[in-house]
This record gives sequence, structure tokens and C-alpha cells, in this order.
Amino acid sequence: MKAKKLMASFAAMAMTATALTSAMSASALNGTGTYTGSGTYIATYTTPEYFGNTAFKVSYKYKSLDEDGTYKDNDTGEEKEVDYNDTLEFLVFDSVWDGWNKTTVGPNGIDSTEPVTGPKVGETYTATVDIATIEEKLGTENPVQGINLQLGGIGDTEVTIESIEYVAGGPVQAGEVTITGDWVKGTGGTMTVKDGTAYVLTNEWNIQVSNFSTEGFVNPTVDVTVTYDTAPNDFVQAELQTMDGTPIVANYPDVDVTGTYTYTTEIPSDVDAFMACYDQCTVKEIHIYDNHEGNALNVSNQTASVINSALQPGFDLGGALDASDDSGDASETAWGNPVVTEVLFQTIKSAGFKSVRIPISYLSAIDANGDIDDEYIGRIQAVVDRALDTGLYVIIDIHNDGGEGVTGKWIDISLPNGSAEFKAIVAKFSAAWTEIAKTFANYNEALLFEGMNEVMLPGKYNMSNFSMPADYDELVNAFANIMDLNQAFVDAVRGTGNDANDDRCLIVPGYNTDINITAYGFDEEIFAMPDDSSKDRLILSVHYYDPYDFALNEYGTDKWDSDSVVDGKPYMVSQLTKIAGYDYPVYVGEYGPIFKNDISEIVEYVEAFNQAISQVAATGKSISAAYWDNGVIGVDGKGSGLIDRRFNIVTPTGAKIIAVITGKVIVATI
Repeated sequence: MKAKKLMASFAAMAMTATALTSAMSASALNGTGTYTGSGTYIATYTTPEYFGNTAFKVSYKYKSLDEDGTYKDNDTGEEKEVDYNDTLEFLVFDSVWDGWNKTTVGPNGIDSTEPVTGPKVGETYTATVDIATIEEKLGTENPVQGINLQLGGIGDTEVTIESIEYVAGGPVQAGEVTITGDWVKGTGGTMTVKDGTAYVLTNEWNIQVSNFSTEGFVNPTVDVTVTYDTAPNDFVQAELQTMDGTPIVANYPDVDVTGTYTYTTEIPSDVDAFMACYDQCTVKEIHIYDNHEGNALNVSNQTASVINSALQPGFDLGGALDASDDSGDASETAWGNPVVTEVLFQTIKSAGFKSVRIPISYLSAIDANGDIDDEYIGRIQAVVDRALDTGLYVIIDIHNDGGEGVTGKWIDISLPNGSAEFKAIVAKFSAAWTEIAKTFANYNEALLFEGMNEVMLPGKYNMSNFSMPADYDELVNAFANIMDLNQAFVDAVRGTGNDANDDRCLIVPGYNTDINITAYGFDEEIFAMPDDSSKDRLILSVHYYDPYDFALNEYGTDKWDSDSVVDGKPYMVSQLTKIAGYDYPVYVGEYGPIFKNDISEIVEYVEAFNQAISQVAATGKSISAAYWDNGVIGVDGKGSGLIDRRFNIVTPTGAKIIAVITGKVIVATI
């Protein structure tokens, strides 16, 4: 029967690459139909499919019997007598397609040697075959891969399989699962369930995990812990896939470290099987669990001053939901960071931060009418939920939709105020914020909305880019447009008719969130905060990146003159004091220099800035700030990342900076 076994092995290989069915299903299995001839293949059932069931129940009947009572054995070629005790064979095979040891089924039952007295054509026979009995027959030391069903030594007899189904062993119990072992892609290895209920099958290409249950989980999560022995490795596969090979979350990071690290993937609640595909490492553990703290803050009836002060110190989750591609499509991973998980927010919270600002670019996800793509806003809500769950205050905005040089930008404050073109932008902006506000209508005051981010005239970042009085009218028009957008934002949120949105604190910017131009607008009375039907719920947004050559210019200096009255510590205090003098709470939504060679200068700068925040707050002003972390680590003038988001751990540089922001001493693990 070698030919039949070979064909069956290919069938089994194909089946392991397809989606798994639930092992608890009572529906009919593949294999019903009429078959003729000794050794004829019927079906293959892989271990992930039948895991959790106790037996096969098969009903069959003889359509016709062999005429001469003999047949030629496919394996040996010798003539043999027909044996109706061997009508059906369950053949168990291992992970290298070896074994093929049989359990026989006939009119007398399972593995019977008693003579069969005249099987009757047309009569239905039923047998229940324990899976344990079949698997025990395997004559190799390799793990069981599956079971084939075929006809046995019955010559030219025709057999009809009327039904075949599993005998269920009861539902899989939902709960955590821990799987341990040693597995290397290309070599293979063994992974064993240590705690919980699941089925694990390994081959040289992946680890297949199935028949677990996350029923009742709020946030089903999978941690995969691996060890890297060599570095660097560029573009390394590190992802979970569905059983058809589709990534649950595509992930090919560059790995420049050695040692043991953990990747975290949040999986959909309906996933009960996946393949772990991790390259250039040894997989040591897979942990399936519900990563849900339930520590969300319950905040209500607090003024903007109280809420704003509670945000300090804050963390900016840059380079994530604000990212976009060259086509103008919002894309969470476009700038090289992995998708955001609750573990990242837990790392942020444990580092001592009290709030997280989640910048969000919508771009092509908003249509001309301001309607937001359902899947996209659903993803935003999931991320916000995960952040709030850890006990952080959360701020969300519309970020790069008015960003200088951003493909797909649609917020344009250079248009004439009151023009039809600009009115269309205001209407779209209002509709978008109405939808956002309705999405989060029942969220309490721990969630804040920020209308927009760094809107400006092309190329005019700060006061030095304006020639007064020649550019005065242009600036007046820009401020008028900003105020129209700010008012539309406030009216949209308050207009949802929801108590939580009436209570919610709203953050609004001046020109480019620049302190000097915004202060100029206040002084010249060409800028004012919007009217608000809710009292004491508005916060002013500014950013701080002075001096530019040190803070933002990747080709600039890595030295900072802390004593300079132009841009040192005294300047920090004077700037923050100035903007806090307009009788509104001030949220410095972004600050922090990019990393160059001298990290000690960065640490000194960040420490001085937070001391300046504290100094202004000590005068009775409500002021807070969020450190801009773009997720990029290294000292090449591009990064400001405190946390390595591949593994959600604080970097050594991050530990130094966090210590002067939050006072939390963290021992970095890389």
C-alpha cells in the first residue's frame, strides 16, 4: 500500500497549511462516499484538527463484496485472502511522515481477529475508534502528525462511508496557556504545553498552536520569547500567522542585539489557532493570556487646570498612528515602528509617566464629507482602550492632516478666510471631530481631545520667517483660519449632546503651536481662544524645540549652552512663563531633542526643561508637558526613542532620560 500512503502524506501536508476547524465540532468530517479496492485512500485528519476529541465514530456499509476472496498486496505484491476485519484502516503517522501503523475496523469491531461470518451487503455497521488507541500504535519516537483513513485488505469490495464524525471530549477550557521548549527555524525542535490547554505541533518551518480558547478575554495577547545568539540580523521574520499563512500582524524587524527578548502580539478574539514564525533565533516560550488591567481612571467634574496638571509628566507616542506613506495613506507601521500594544502602555506607565498623547493622522481615511473609515477609527479606539486600561490619561488629536510637506494634507490655513474652499475644510474638520466625539462619547474625562497639530503657512515656522509689517495681513488671515477651526472643533464635540463630551477637556493650538507667534497673536488681539459652552474646560497647546540646531537639526550641534539667556535654562523659564500668562492652562504637547553623540547634553536639557515646568507650576499656573518619543533609537540625529518598541523595554539612553523626567530609576535590559 505504499502508493496510497504516499498520496495520503501529500494530502496531510496540504491540510496543515489550511485553516483549522474546531476540534469540538460535531459536523460530518471529510471521507463520506463510496470507495473500492484494498488500500484506497479516504481522508486525512491532522492532530490539530482532532485534538480535544476522544474518538472517531464511523458508519459504513458494503455495497458489493469481493468475488474471488483474494487480492494482491500493494506493498509486497503477494496474494492474500480478503479479511473483512480489515475493512477500514486508521493509519497513524508522525511529524516526518513516517509510521503508518494501523488500527483496523470490521464487522466484529476494532482490531478483531475473530472470523467474520458473512458481512451483509446493504447493512449499516457502526464503530467508535478511540483516538488514543490509534495513536498508541505509532512505532516511531517522533510526535504524532495525523491519522489517515483508507480501505484495508478487502480486495475489490465496494464500501460506502455513510458518516464519520468526532466524539467530542468536551469544550476547550478558556484560560492562559504557557508553552515552553527549544525551537529553531530550519532545524525544528520540541515545544510542550506547560500550563493550560492547547495543541502544539512543530516542524522545521513553524510552530503550530491550536485548540486554545480566549473566550471571555478582553485583550487576547501572545508573548513569544526568543533568544538571539548573533547580531546584527536585518529584516528578520518575527510574527504570528493564521493557519493559511496570513500574518496576524506583519513583523520583520532589524535585530541588532543578542540575548533573550519577548515579542508581543494582540490577536483577534476569534483566533483559536496560529503559526509562530520566528527566524534567526531560538523560540523558548509562547504565552497566551488576557493582557487586561482594568485600571482605567474615573475622572469627572474636574476643571481644565486640574486635569492639565495631572497630565505631568507626559509621553508622546510619535511615529505610530501619526505615520503615513508616500501615497497619503495613514499607516501605523509606515515609519518603522511595530503596531502598538497594551504592553507598550504598561511600559510607559511603569516608567512613571502619567499621561500619553497619541498623535493620529487620518488623511485618506477621511473622505470629502469628513466620514472616517470604520476599520481605521475602530483601530484608534482599540489603541485608546489599551492606553486607558493601564491608568494613563490619554490625549488624541488630528495630527498630520495639516502637516507641512505631508502627502495628503487637507487642512490649509493659507486659503482666504471665509472663502468657499476654506469653508469646505472647516465643514470636513467639523464632521470628522463629530464622528470622533461620538465614538468616544461615553469615555470619561481621563480622555482629552486636541483639535489639531502644528498648522502653519508653508515655510513659515516661527516669527523669524515673517517680515513685519509686510506679512501682517497674511498672519492675520492665518490666525482667523486657526480660530475658525478651533471653534468648529469645540462646537463639534459639545454638539454631540453627551454629558461626557460636555465635561471633556479640549486642547487647542495657536499658530504652529509656536510660543512666540501664539503670544504675538494674543498681544495683537488677532488670536483668541474659542468660545465654549462648558466652563473651564479649555487648554492651550504649544510645543518647545528650542534651540533648533540642538533640538531638531540632525546636522546641527550636539552641545547645549544651558546658561544662555537666548536658549538655555533662563530662556526656557521665560518662554513658559510668558505663554502661561494668558490665563489658560498650558499643555506643551511636544518637547525633546533628537539624539546625537553626546547624550549627557540631552539629559541635561530634558532635566532643565522639566525643572522649568515645575518652576512655572510653582507660581500657581497649570502647565504640563509630553516628551516626544518617535520610537527611533540610536544617536544618528533621527531618534528620540526612550523605549525599544520591538520588545517594549526601556533603552539605556531612555533610562537616563526617564530618570530626570519621572524620577524613576530603571535598569535597562539592552
